[in-house]
Amino acid sequence: MTKKTIIALVVISLISFFLTVLNFRIPSPPCFNSDEAAFSYNAYSILKTGKDEYGTFLPLRLKSFGDYKMPLFSYLSVPFIALFGLNEMGARSPNAFLSLLFPLAVFFLAKELFNKNRVALIAAFFSAVSLGLHIISRQTHEAYLAALLTTTTLFFLLRFLKKKNIMGGLLFSLSLLLMLFSYHPGRLFAALFFVSAAIYFIQTKQLKKNIGVLALIVFVVGLFSVSDVIYKPERLKNLLFFSNPGTQLKVQELKTEGGIRYLYHPLLIGTKDIFFEHISYFSPQFLLQNGDGNDRFGYKGMGLITPIEYFLFLAGIVLIFQKKEKWRFVLLFILFFSPLSASLSWATQSLTRTLFLLVPVSILAAYAIVVIFQSVKKNVYFYFLVGVLICAFGYFAVSQWDFYLFHYPKRLTTIHAWQCGYREVGEFINKNYDKYDRFYITSDIGMPYIFTLFYTQYPPQKYQKQAHLSSPDEYGFGQVKGFDKFIFTFKDPKVLEKNAVVVGSRNDFEGLKKDYKPTVIAPQGEPMFEIYGN
Repeated sequence: MTKKTIIALVVISLISFFLTVLNFRIPSPPCFNSDEAAFSYNAYSILKTGKDEYGTFLPLRLKSFGDYKMPLFSYLSVPFIALFGLNEMGARSPNAFLSLLFPLAVFFLAKELFNKNRVALIAAFFSAVSLGLHIISRQTHEAYLAALLTTTTLFFLLRFLKKKNIMGGLLFSLSLLLMLFSYHPGRLFAALFFVSAAIYFIQTKQLKKNIGVLALIVFVVGLFSVSDVIYKPERLKNLLFFSNPGTQLKVQELKTEGGIRYLYHPLLIGTKDIFFEHISYFSPQFLLQNGDGNDRFGYKGMGLITPIEYFLFLAGIVLIFQKKEKWRFVLLFILFFSPLSASLSWATQSLTRTLFLLVPVSILAAYAIVVIFQSVKKNVYFYFLVGVLICAFGYFAVSQWDFYLFHYPKRLTTIHAWQCGYREVGEFINKNYDKYDRFYITSDIGMPYIFTLFYTQYPPQKYQKQAHLSSPDEYGFGQVKGFDKFIFTFKDPKVLEKNAVVVGSRNDFEGLKKDYKPTVIAPQGEPMFEIYGN
């Protein structure tokens, strides 16, 4: 690697880091959500006690809200929480650190695929400025870590298939293990990588020589599977498309209306819906216009990539076959496989479950731009084309970031999606903890117990003795009814006992006759909570 390449990589990584930590008077995202608080408080609990919030020693899953989160992100957060404390900056620091590494991983993967520095550097740059990637890197979410580990695992797989040495197999297996414990979609990628390696060795008649490494991979996957058997995550089952009651209702409606009844089998209807859902992830509507269906991870009009990258990535698919690149089938299959964990879910279009998709998109776009420029003679038209592409890319990229930084955090749907107001509720509790004997906090918005733990920095040793989660609801989530002085339900101020305070949402107080003056918490001017105390 030349000195110029190293300098370029350092600059690109710093750009990625800058866009992750970039903050203005009104930050984006505007608030701190319950999942962020859960990962961070569990990291704090592990730091202080070696156990999660429920008292499980070094857990292989985080029980959390009953969704059994993968634990790797919390373990990664421990040193950052130790350094910065249990606060929002400490919680979001891990992804800020990973944003330095992400372009490097994309660079090495692209270099391994095409052995061209220019392609690898441009791909790293596209990933460094990608709004889609940074929407997740700027919050405490395991999807960014998972996308990074999926990138490195694919890189080590390609290196292993090329060199076929023990060290390569060990590095691949280690990266695979970390990927599996980073986020639930890792299961599908693990299966894909294992099958790909096995098929490759069968085709090259080298299966016997590499049986030891394949056995190691099976051991890694088996070790992970044991944790699934132990924890039995119900939330994961509830996300599966065929668990959606809407599919059954749709089938019943079709049968009732008549027609060819053999076409209305749940498997056929579900498979058709999954297919169309899957290909929608490659549409301009998803990549350029709407992104995630949840306003916490996307917003209508806030694209994940620019139109320039979109057309280049489509051109890249054609060009890798035209140029007969060695890994063309691998890259194409990885590209179309990436959204599978999202399309198998009945939830709305998901950026988090398909975040890795943006990596092959960036690589293909980079490949296309290099091949196109190499085929055009360097004359006045060449420099004109370069100038037009740079200006167009700059305009679209700056427009996307402008919307995300200055407009997105002010939208009312964004404020509600991010469960804003708990920071101020936490400040109120800390100032008035000794004043009141009981705090009634509504469960109408998010998971109030985890915000209370986070913002009060409640001692994990004390909470572990009180922690109790209710049975999972239809969405796979449980509830914490209360601990210490806190009861997580709304209570009418008229029947509030002495030395008690109620924190309710606007919905809770709606319709109640107010002969009192509550304290109103209104982030960005939007009323979220009202507080009344005796």
